[in-house]
Amino acid sequence: MDTHDDAQVTPPDGPRADAARTPTAPPDGPATPPAHARPGPRRRGLWIALAAAVVLVVAVVVAVVLTQRDEPVAAPTTPPPVTITNPLPTPVGTPAEREKETSLQQALPDTVLQWTVASQERTQAAEDPLESYRLTYTDGAGGTVTVDVVQTRTVEDAVAASTQPAEGAEAPSAGSTVTELPVRAGAVEVGTASVATGGEVGVASWTNGTTAFRATGPGDAIEDFFLAFPL
Repeated sequence: MDTHDDAQVTPPDGPRADAARTPTAPPDGPATPPAHARPGPRRRGLWIALAAAVVLVVAVVVAVVLTQRDEPVAAPTTPPPVTITNPLPTPVGTPAEREKETSLQQALPDTVLQWTVASQERTQAAEDPLESYRLTYTDGAGGTVTVDVVQTRTVEDAVAASTQPAEGAEAPSAGSTVTELPVRAGAVEVGTASVATGGEVGVASWTNGTTAFRATGPGDAIEDFFLAFPL
């Protein structure tokens, strides 16, 4: 009997063949993933750059908002007022010759603004005055201002004389507006003037020490005349 025919032969595709074809895992850990499954360095760099750009944009926006919030709002500016000063009127004509023997006569002005003295005469405007005069000033256009001046012995007599017009003196127009203005000798206030304006005839009366003054003229010009009068 041939025993060679009875022997069992293992097919080539059996378990031992499979074990021979199966790769064994490396001793240090799992198998390394294939190259196409690993993140490449270019993709990681792109994400980092994008994140940095977003952070930069946010920082700029925050800085702009904070700057606008803290910056003070400029207040509206008002242009300075413009003051226009008209030139003072100049005297018209030549002052008339007049007596200038006393200190009071010499102190009385020959011109006041556009007004020029045309005459000077003695008057009797108060009881027993030391000196008493009436001066007439003209503006060359028909306007006239008369000034009654009385020098007395005391301040009280001067105040009384200022309320007693000289003979022929005009009263202010009815309905005139009366204003009280200070009388100054330099920087010192020495009295109060009563100035009536607004009518055809205006009157300014005041005292300066022992001297009383009363100026009568156009109602729209008498206040300026008083303010420019040097005594």
